[in-house]
Amino acid sequence: MDKITFLLLFIINIGFAQVGVGTLNPQAELDINGSLLVQKEFKTGLLPTVKITDENFKLLTRLTNSSPVGEITVLNVDSLTVAPINVVNYKFDNIHLDNLTDVDLQFDANKYIVGVANFRYLGDAVKKTPTGSTNSIGAFVTRTFIQNGTWHLEIRNRFLDFTNNSQGIKYHVTFIIYDKSYFRNLPVITTNLNGSNTGVASSIPNL
Repeated sequence: MDKITFLLLFIINIGFAQVGVGTLNPQAELDINGSLLVQKEFKTGLLPTVKITDENFKLLTRLTNSSPVGEITVLNVDSLTVAPINVVNYKFDNIHLDNLTDVDLQFDANKYIVGVANFRYLGDAVKKTPTGSTNSIGAFVTRTFIQNGTWHLEIRNRFLDFTNNSQGIKYHVTFIIYDKSYFRNLPVITTNLNGSNTGVASSIPNL
């Protein structure tokens, strides 16, 4: 009877044992004091979730550029200066000949991706210019681009000016700022349509 009791106690003790890696005093079922490498799948069961009111939490991440691939590390949200996605509204007025040729937005291109949304202008309408048998409104451009390590903005009609009045138009634009800790730029895909207006992209983005 004593042997059976001892065996049962031994089995129960194994079932609830805490395992420590790099520590002799584990504080959880698996306590790792050091780095963790997961080279294939990383599966989790039921874990506690972060509530809206929770503070001082950390995000567990798996690196794809470690050597070997799969090092588990922590993304410290306390050190982030911006959220994963940020929305900023800008308004530009008193513009010389209504052209924003190059405005340095001062967002670090190594840290952020800047997209344009909700563009509109207030003021004089575009004046069409006869070009042969048709009328042209020039080539209006709204874009962000990288120069000298920061994001820049161009908003203008490259061939026509809307008005001679330097204050004739106001530009309103929304910028979507993506933190590269969460997002990345994909490489350019170039497709030769051979003079056609239909076709298929030359490749599929490698996500």
